[in-house]
Amino acid sequence: MNLMNLYQDKFQDMQEFRDQYMATQKVCDKLRLRFGRCTDGVKAVLKEKRINDPSSAHSKKAVDKIEEEHHTIIFLDKTDKSRHRKMFEQMDNDMLQ
Repeated sequence: MNLMNLYQDKFQDMQEFRDQYMATQKVCDKLRLRFGRCTDGVKAVLKEKRINDPSSAHSKKAVDKIEEEHHTIIFLDKTDKSRHRKMFEQMDNDMLQ
């Protein structure tokens, strides 16, 4: 199973695709394949929360948050954009404001 080659099928609803994505993500977790774990991102998250001397628990929480955000971006990128065009347009507009 290759997470990066996974895309929502034309007639697959969002919940089915989410379930498929989550199952693939669990396989990656079992194989200890990690995404979005970079030290710069961790520093940015900790700085945003005003944590200057992070404990290992703080660092792990920040790394997990970054990985979750990374998976959210991948998931949205893999959806059928022709079916969800309005949602993507609204997200773009929200980010620009």
